[in-house]
Order: sequence, then structure tokens, then C-alpha cells
Amino acid sequence: MTRQKVLTLGTALSLMLTLSACTSVQDEQEAARVITALPTEVQGCTFLGDLDTAPRITMSSARFELKRMAAQLGATHVVETLNYPQRLNRMTWDVGVALSGRAYLCPEGLGPKVNNHKGELKMPDFMPHPSLNSDQPLFN
Repeated sequence: MTRQKVLTLGTALSLMLTLSACTSVQDEQEAARVITALPTEVQGCTFLGDLDTAPRITMSSARFELKRMAAQLGATHVVETLNYPQRLNRMTWDVGVALSGRAYLCPEGLGPKVNNHKGELKMPDFMPHPSLNSDQPLFN
């Protein structure tokens, strides 16, 4: 198999895996109800648990996943704590971003009412570039 065919196959497989991660309307509605907050804004709220997403291609996808996971715990708010580069899967060396956070349940009157964009982490400063892995036997 030529190098070009292997690269094309790898790209197609990565695209299929990305597209297969579709969401339901219910997931979207649940995630939309969870509000991003700063740690100081959830004082007095009940801590429900720590969360870690799988790596995603964009920060917005990772944030959506974090909020979806928080909603499944019954959270009203999430505090983003860490973002880091991670391989998307074992089949590719392409890197995405994973996001960690803390889920909180805030009673009426506590916590912000809208997303606090100051609490949203940005893409990590160092994201490895996708690699052609020309030193790997499969790609020769």
C-alpha cells in the first residue's frame, strides 16, 4: 500500500470517527442548561464531582461534552479547571484537546445566571501539530 493511500485511509477513518460523535437534541438541551462559572461564583453550591472529557478537535466540542457530563450528574454549573492536548484515538497521532472541570448544583439564587466567559479556558498554548509519522514503519 502506498504512503498516499495509507494517509487517505487514515484521514477518512479520523473523519468517520469525528462524525460518528453526533449528539441528540436532548443532549444539546441538557448541556445548554449548565452554566460555566468561576470558582468564586459557586461558593455555597453543592459539589457533585470531577469531570474529564475525551479529547475533542475543538475547545467548543470539549466544552459541550463537559457540560453534557455535568448535566447527567444533575449539575447547574461547571467550573473548567484544566485543558490539555491528547491523542484523539489509538488509530491516529492527531491531537485534540481534553477538558477537566468540576460540577456543582446551585440552589435558586446562587451561581451566575449566564455563562461567565472569564471562566472558559482557551486552547492550550502548545498543541502538537498533526504528524505524518514518517519514521513509523506503517508510513514508509
